[in-house]
Amino acid sequence: MEAFEYIGSVASSLVYFALGSRLVVLGIRTRSLTESLLGSTFLLWSLYYALRISSIGLHGQPVLESQIAIAARIVNDLSSVGFAFFPLLAFRRGSSWGKWLASGIAICLIGGAAGSIWVGDPEGVDPLTNGWWWPEWLGETAAGVWLGVEGFHHYGMGRARVRLGLCEPIVGHRYLLWGFAGLFWTLLSFVAIGQYVDFWATQTWSAALENLAGLFDLTALAMVWLIYFAPAGYQRRINASAVSM
Repeated sequence: MEAFEYIGSVASSLVYFALGSRLVVLGIRTRSLTESLLGSTFLLWSLYYALRISSIGLHGQPVLESQIAIAARIVNDLSSVGFAFFPLLAFRRGSSWGKWLASGIAICLIGGAAGSIWVGDPEGVDPLTNGWWWPEWLGETAAGVWLGVEGFHHYGMGRARVRLGLCEPIVGHRYLLWGFAGLFWTLLSFVAIGQYVDFWATQTWSAALENLAGLFDLTALAMVWLIYFAPAGYQRRINASAVSM
């Protein structure tokens, strides 16, 4: 594997690690389970990308390649289960339907992975012949959709509060960023379909699709960075632009 061909995945791994570390530190400092969960999830996704990149480069060692790919899948599912509970903690804490939704997503992820192992596809790379691949994909996609819907919904509600002076414009803007982050993670899930179908047909990972996935991932991560660690100048511009409207 030429490293530059998978620059999107390499960059995603590094950014997940950097942002995840900062979020974990923030969660510890503020004693916030929400930031701690998101930061831990990001650190696991950083490891997932690192493992996937490593497995792609082991074409001459099929046994080791398969073992690393399986490890990457386990790490990804653990990350996705954690991410499924983030919208619950961030937006719907105490909601009964939110708890059921998060639990349902987790069941899809775990059940899909277990089913894939049962039918002889432990790496989860055969969406056209392994029906269990789809519940797992649905679980990953549903978490991004849920986050996006919550972000846009709360942004719409927050606009009225901003007009009445009940909260600063930057607060409502953060909800908008959550909406776009969820949107880009949802788009990433659909790119994954193309990635795995292409791998099923060619037994090689498409560098172009890897980089497109990395682009969507990095865009979503940029939104999260602006939500938690936006520079003071950026926040002033958002507040000023809203006041001048």
